[in-house]
Amino acid sequence: MRRRVLLPPLCLAAACSSTDNGTVQIVITDPTTFTAPPAVTTLSVFADGADGGAPSPLATATLPDMTIDLGSQNENNVESFQVTGAAANGAEVVAGSTLPFQLGELAGLTLPIFVQRLGQLVSLPPGPPMGDTRQSPLVAEFQGQYLFIGGGSDASLATTTQLYDFAQFALLSAPPALVTESNAPLAPVSVAFVGTVALFIDASGAATYFDFSGDSAPADVAAPVGGRFADVAGGATVIAPDGTEFIVGATRNGASATATDVVLEINPNDVSSAAYPNGNLAWLSLSASRLGASATWVSGFGLVVTGGSQTASGAELLALPPSTSTATTATTPTVANGKALPYSPDPSVGAGAVTFQGSTVLLAGGVVGLAGAIGFQDAGVRTIDVGCTAAPCPVTPWVSALPEPIESAQAFALNPAEAFVVGNEPLTGSTHAFLLTMTSATEVKTAVPHTNATATLSPVGSIVVVGGASDIESFLPPVMSTP
Repeated sequence: MRRRVLLPPLCLAAACSSTDNGTVQIVITDPTTFTAPPAVTTLSVFADGADGGAPSPLATATLPDMTIDLGSQNENNVESFQVTGAAANGAEVVAGSTLPFQLGELAGLTLPIFVQRLGQLVSLPPGPPMGDTRQSPLVAEFQGQYLFIGGGSDASLATTTQLYDFAQFALLSAPPALVTESNAPLAPVSVAFVGTVALFIDASGAATYFDFSGDSAPADVAAPVGGRFADVAGGATVIAPDGTEFIVGATRNGASATATDVVLEINPNDVSSAAYPNGNLAWLSLSASRLGASATWVSGFGLVVTGGSQTASGAELLALPPSTSTATTATTPTVANGKALPYSPDPSVGAGAVTFQGSTVLLAGGVVGLAGAIGFQDAGVRTIDVGCTAAPCPVTPWVSALPEPIESAQAFALNPAEAFVVGNEPLTGSTHAFLLTMTSATEVKTAVPHTNATATLSPVGSIVVVGGASDIESFLPPVMSTP
C-alpha cells in the first residue's frame, strides 16, 4: 500500500532548474493508517537540521490533497524530513521520518518516508511476508543506516544475514553469509559494530572481524591477554555516548549459559594496537559473577549491571576514568573491578534495563524462580538510583506485575513518564510488548505473532521488533496528552 507526497517544484538550489526537483514518497503498510479513527485530516512536513535544533516547519496539506510544495531549499543543507499527520482535533496520530541527507542528493530522485500510526506496532515496508522467521536473532544498528539481523537459535539460518536499509525502507536483496577467515560458516552470538566492521563472537568463543562494506576479508581476532572471548559469548552489547562498546557476559542466559563477571571493552577511540585496528580490546571485571543480568550505560556514572544473582548486590557500577581505562590491554593483565552498590540482591533473570532520567535506571520484566508447578514469578517494573550511596538503597516499584511474565527483555525510555518493553514468555517464547507508566502496563499488540523476538532502536528513532515471524515491526510512541 503506497501513497505519495509529491515535492515538485522543490528547488534545491538558489537558481531553480528542471533537474533540481525531488519526490518524497510516503509509504504505508497498514491501509487504515490515515483513515482509522481518529482519521488524519492534515499532513505536515518538517526539516530537521544537523545542528540539533527544533524541526523547522516546511509545509502542510489537507487530505485528501497529497501534494505539498516545499518551496526553495538550499541543496547544501543536511537535513532529515519528518512527516506528521493530525486529526481534526489537532492531535498527532501518525508520523515518520527519513535519515539525514544532503538536499542536493535528492535532485531527480524519490525519497521514501515510512509513516505509521503512533502507539501501535506496525509492519515495516514492504510488510509480511518479509525475511525469515529465525528466533532469538542477534540484531544491531550500524553505520547510522542499516539494521543487521543474524545468528539466532535456528542452526540452518544462523550463518545467514538480513540487512534492512532505513534510507530506502527495504531489505537488501543479497546480504552476505557470515564466514571466518578460513571461510568456515560463522554463527555469531554477540556483536559489536565499528562503522561497517562487525566484531562477531560465536558460541565457542572464537572471534572474527567481518566488514560489510566488502573492503576487507574476514579476519580471525586473537583475545587480549587476561581473558577469553568465551567468557562474554552470548552477552549483550552496551554502547557509551563516546562510542565505546561493552559486551557484558553477565547478560547472557539460556540452558547452556554460565555465570560470569567478564566484560569486553571495544574502544574505537583507541586504534593504537595493530591487532585491533577498529578499536582496542580490553577486559573489565564485575564485582560478582552473574547470569541473565541486565546492563545499561548511565551518563556521568558508567556501565550499570543489575540482577542475575541470588547473593550479589542488586546493582553494580563499572565506572571508567574519563580519558583512559584501567582495563586489561593486549599486554597488561590487570583488570578493573565493578563497584557493588548498596542494593539488596536481585535474583531476577532477563529484565530489560534503560537509563530513565539522570541517575535513574528503569528495570522492566525479568523472572524469578525456576519453572515448575507454579511457573515463573514476574519481577515487575521498578527503578533504582545508581547515585544512591546510603544502604539500604530503595527499589521504587512502578508496576508490581506485568500482564504476562517476560524475559530476554529490552526496555526503552519514551519520555519522563512512560517506557516501552518487549520480551518473551519463559516457556512458550511468545513475544509481548507493553507501554508502561508508573501505574499501568498496557499491552501493545504485535501486527503478527512473534516467538522469541528481539527489539532495538532503529536508525530513524523507532523501536523495531525482529524475530520469530516473517515480519519486522516498528513502534513510535503516542504523543503525551499531559506533561
